[in-house]
Amino acid sequence: MFVGQKVADSAVDRTPTAPVSDVTHLTGTVAVSANSILDALPYGVVCFDVLENGDVVIAGANPQAKSLFDIQSTQLLPVSLARVWSEGDLEKLSEVIRLAHSRRQPQSLEWIKTRDSHEHYLTSHLKPVFKDAGDGYQVLCTIEDHTAEKLAEKNIMHHAFHDALTGQPNRVLFRNKLEETVINGQRSDEPFGCAVLVVNIDRFQQINESFGHSAGDRFLISMASTLRRCIGSSDILARLSGDEFAILVPDMHEIDSVIETSDRIHEAMRQPYDLDGNEVFTSVSIGVASTISSATHPEDLIRDADFAMHRAKLAGKARTEVYRRDSHQVARSQFHLETELRRAVEREELQLFYQPIIDVRTSELRGFEALTRWRHKDHGMVSPVEFIQLAEETGIIVPLGRWAFEAACTCLKHWEMEVGKDKLVPVNVNVSGVQFARDNVADIVEAALEKYNLPGHLLRVELTESSIMANPERISESLNKIRALGVKVALDDFGTGYSSLNYLHQFPIDIIKIDRVFINQLERGNTQHKILDMIGMLARSLGHEVVAEGLEDTDHIAMVTEMGFAFAQGFYYSAPVSSFEASDMVRGNLPWS
Repeated sequence: MFVGQKVADSAVDRTPTAPVSDVTHLTGTVAVSANSILDALPYGVVCFDVLENGDVVIAGANPQAKSLFDIQSTQLLPVSLARVWSEGDLEKLSEVIRLAHSRRQPQSLEWIKTRDSHEHYLTSHLKPVFKDAGDGYQVLCTIEDHTAEKLAEKNIMHHAFHDALTGQPNRVLFRNKLEETVINGQRSDEPFGCAVLVVNIDRFQQINESFGHSAGDRFLISMASTLRRCIGSSDILARLSGDEFAILVPDMHEIDSVIETSDRIHEAMRQPYDLDGNEVFTSVSIGVASTISSATHPEDLIRDADFAMHRAKLAGKARTEVYRRDSHQVARSQFHLETELRRAVEREELQLFYQPIIDVRTSELRGFEALTRWRHKDHGMVSPVEFIQLAEETGIIVPLGRWAFEAACTCLKHWEMEVGKDKLVPVNVNVSGVQFARDNVADIVEAALEKYNLPGHLLRVELTESSIMANPERISESLNKIRALGVKVALDDFGTGYSSLNYLHQFPIDIIKIDRVFINQLERGNTQHKILDMIGMLARSLGHEVVAEGLEDTDHIAMVTEMGFAFAQGFYYSAPVSSFEASDMVRGNLPWS
């Protein structure tokens, strides 16, 4: 079989001194030295004659060529090419020989000859030569065997496009197949869709940690076999990464058929795997994207299926999620919001607002809680509900928390210059559990106090019960260092968790802030009233200050006053205000008085 042919432009060799007879009678009439040279050549040499009727005959051949054409060493030449080679490509080979002979022009071709069920990849150069006797032309042909190189090349190509562990296509080949499928679907007379499933093994890391990486590799090989059994014969399975596979359904008419495939996979995963005599149960999370609900670009399809897979994991694992564009839009908005938030400090878009903390008996200002606000250059005020949780998830809360201490101390120093030290009130700064885990909060507080030459009692640190639960030992150590600076510690959202009372004696806490949920439901004699009354007595016995948050009417103020709560915070007195308005309050202009 010919795989390529190229016509050269060089002219036929008409040099009269060329000893054609030396080539024509390769097997018996040349000098011994010439025969020895031909025999020693690493490639075959054949001399073809073209008869008047067009038949091609082998006039001479060295041992390498004879072996290729299965010519016995005792067989006399010339011999018809058709006699020694009757395969289907005989006529094509003959045509190239006739072409070189008739046009008197060299020819080149690559071809494959099957021998003993093995393919041999050959390259030939054919050149017409003038016979020594002046009786026309013969075609001199060299044959080089490139089988070893071709097989090595095939092996390299296989490894370039296949996963070494499972033997399945890798991400590169999968993407190529997906692109080809999408294009074929668009060009078809009856356009069809395709779908991509991204399959991620839940808790695969635990398998590696429990049984070792070699066992994990065997599990992945077995996993590939399981997935192969669950999909159609025309579907393509690939391994994208360590614990992640992908499936291409190339001809999808409805999404239900794809869901059926995912259901078969989930069903198969309910069976245990045997790893070194141990039964292992696991599950997979699957994300599905199709050209019906997603984009048509290959990378976008894979991205959307991967996005859906992560949603499946967030929803509890061992399930399938189909990509929905609206969910992705929310995620993309979150991504852009994250990017903008990272730049907010640099652009000076963040600012602290201050909500006053009031003495409920005298209505005097006793402090502020600093609350971060984001004034976006394009979108205006961004709610903390939108960005605080995002800041914690992405780690941006750490630089944001450092900035908050700086901003609070800057404001305190400004007030000191305006009204003097005696009229200053402390500012509470909220610290996330993420910041406690990733940063040395005690060092940050100490550095801020030293930088602005402020006494410790003017700063207070607020944290929530959930922050403490994240890393109790580390936070307890940090809080002790903070209190050693003269800084008081407030436990925010008190009463919303299950362990709040335990924290009062386990951790160095000075102030408890009653969550607004209790205040909103507060009525005389009800459960919330009894709980708060008990908290008030407990706090006084332990020497803690108590701040009631979320106060909005006089009845609630009267009740918390009767229960012995000293301080209050809420919209009844004031919403959070800018630093300029807070400065006015520090000067003595209290709007609630």
